Amino acid sequence: MSTKRKAPAPTGAAGKRKAAEDAPDTIEGGEDVLGILDAIDDDDGNEGDEAALQSALENGDDGLGDELGDELEGELEGENTFDGSELGEGEEEDELSEVEDGQSEVADEDVQLPVEESELQTASEVDFSSMGISAAQARKMAPLLCANTELTIIKCEGHELTVSDLREEDELEWDSEEYHDVEAIFIAEYLKTNKVMVRLDLARNSIADAGAAALALALHENSTLEYLNLEGNSLAEKGCKALCEAVASNSTLSYLNVMYNGIPSSGQQDLRDVWTKAHGGSQLGLHL
Repeated sequence: MSTKRKAPAPTGAAGKRKAAEDAPDTIEGGEDVLGILDAIDDDDGNEGDEAALQSALENGDDGLGDELGDELEGELEGENTFDGSELGEGEEEDELSEVEDGQSEVADEDVQLPVEESELQTASEVDFSSMGISAAQARKMAPLLCANTELTIIKCEGHELTVSDLREEDELEWDSEEYHDVEAIFIAEYLKTNKVMVRLDLARNSIADAGAAALALALHENSTLEYLNLEGNSLAEKGCKALCEAVASNSTLSYLNVMYNGIPSSGQQDLRDVWTKAHGGSQLGLHL
């Protein structure tokens, strides 16, 4: 009986090419084989090390050596990772949510404004149309703008918000205006102090969770708004959660439309439950 002997592994440049072609992309533990080959080559060009690595891979070894391999494998198996296993049921999501909220608060507190605060407090016009304002910047600037009694116009990316409308109008029809979170945050700040507005239509814009959360926060303070239309925007889970909290505390809102957004079914059910409870068992006025 004859046996077919395995040809010896090539060495030198040919060996490197062969190792790169034959070796799997990753080895047990998640190490990048090609990356290791490159590192060896960059380090000292030792072809013997490369041949040894190829041989180790063919024999099922991790190619890292016992001491270093054990150390890295231990880390990759979870010694330095967080998987939520130490949290009780339901605590992991709350813990991560708190971290995200904390990061948001720090970001708002430390955010750099695109213009001086003194200008926001005294200017008759502000123009953010070419500044790429973030939601965090808008949240920090909104109270300053709202307190500025000289301000008449806020310009944002090709359109304008007229301050007199935000302060005095009882109905604002801003359907399909291409407003984003920044505009919604500014509108929400004025909604907190507007004592006459009963109808706000922001349907078919591009308002996402940050804008929805700002409007929801305003509803905790506003006691006149009866109609809020956010149909066809980009709200998702966080925006819906903020609206749930607002509906629970607001006794004036009788119409809320959030159809054609990105709210998950669980969020829709939560909003339905809160709305029904706040309106004496009736779902009338809520559009999901």
